[in-house]
Parts: sequence; C-alpha cells; structure tokens
Amino acid sequence: MEYVVTVNGKKLIDTRFLRSVMYGEGVFETFRYRGKLPKYIDQHYARLMKGAELLKIPKITKEDFIFYIEETVKKVKDSDDLYVKTVLLSEGNIYFPVVPYKSHLLVVAKPYKEPEKKEISLTVAPFRVHSSDPLLKIKSTNYSRNILAKRYALEKGFDDVIFLNENNEITETSSANIFWIKGRFLYTPSVDCGLLPGVTRNVILKEAKNEGFTIVEGRFYCEDLKKADYIFVANALNGIIKVSKIDIF
Repeated sequence: MEYVVTVNGKKLIDTRFLRSVMYGEGVFETFRYRGKLPKYIDQHYARLMKGAELLKIPKITKEDFIFYIEETVKKVKDSDDLYVKTVLLSEGNIYFPVVPYKSHLLVVAKPYKEPEKKEISLTVAPFRVHSSDPLLKIKSTNYSRNILAKRYALEKGFDDVIFLNENNEITETSSANIFWIKGRFLYTPSVDCGLLPGVTRNVILKEAKNEGFTIVEGRFYCEDLKKADYIFVANALNGIIKVSKIDIF
C-alpha cells in the first residue's frame, strides 16, 4: 500500500524512522565518553539489546555498536570529554502492531557539560507509575511521561521528581535512580517497584557492599526518606548528585 508522508507540506523521501517518530519505538543509552569508552560499555550494550528484544527491534552486534560510537566521536572536534547518546531506531511497516524488520543506530555526541548544580531538590510527581509497566525497566524513546514530570518539577521550582507507583512506593526520578544512607545501611527501591535497573545503580550497590555497607533493596515510602542521613541520585552521565531538599520534608 502506497502512502505519502510530508513535513510542512513537502514530501518526505527518507521514511526509515517513521515507526520511531510515530510510536516512540526505540531504545537508548546515554553515557559519558572521557577519551575512551566507559568501563561499563558492555552493560550499556546489553541493556540496549534487552530493550530491543522487548520491542522486537532487530538487534545489532556489539562490534557494530562500538564502531558506530567511535566513528561518531572522531567527528567531534573536542573529543576529550563527551556526552554520548545511542538510540536504536526501528524501521518497518507503519501499521503499529507489525514487527519492525530493520534497525539503525543513531549516535549523538557533543562536549560534556557539568551539571550546574552540585545539589538538587525533588518533588513528588503528580501522577503514579505502575510497577507492571514493562517500559519502566528499559530506556525507551517513549519518553513523554518523563518529560511531563520533569516540566512539572521545574514549574514548581524543583529540579526533578520522585515517581511513586500504584502502591505509593518510591521508584526513581525522571532520569536517575535514587538512594539514601542511614548509618551503615544503603537503601534503594527494588526493581520490582517499577524502575530502570541503572548501570550506575549496579556499580554503586557493588562498591557500597565492598565498603562495608549493608545493602537494602526493598519497598519504601516517602516517610522513609525523612529518616535518611544522606540522599542522592545517580546515573551514568552525571554520576552521583546529592539531594538537599524534598518537598515532603
């Protein structure tokens, strides 16, 4: 069946990425490139492929994944410290239930910019997520939920949100996992609550255990944060950032 696609009235010739544009059918990874691939690049690749498997997007090899990143980085004038985002996009029939037959890796590279704030404030998202939602456990380009929540936080004068699930349990922020320390205990929500198992999350849990902390992954509520000695968020791009204010306090 022939179809015509236009942008501002002009016919679009390259329609390879229509499925991703129309349905948010894609998965991504974001990380910092400091002169070389990050130490945990294999984990980023594995998570990208796990997301591709869920959405039935054809996978690419790790060799191609790395090759496309390196080829992109070479084209950036200042490549010592970069923000890198890789997006696996789908190609196929635009009837949405049909499984895509091809994929393409989009790579964005630009000079990394340190976060303006060393400490951030959080508010609670105005809507709940559901722990059974499979998209919460992958990095999908279907990102409208996160966009709405982040804008809500900024409009209220905060830096980000805490998502709660259907049981009012803490899950994560719009772009990072959340942790808190009480004594020698490190707490973080369980993946079963409905959140992304971050690459940096795994590293922090391992390192904290090596440092003698008792790790507690469980189901927690906003009240639990009030007992914390120290609260922080973390992701692969910006590392660890302290939380200095939450509007539940």
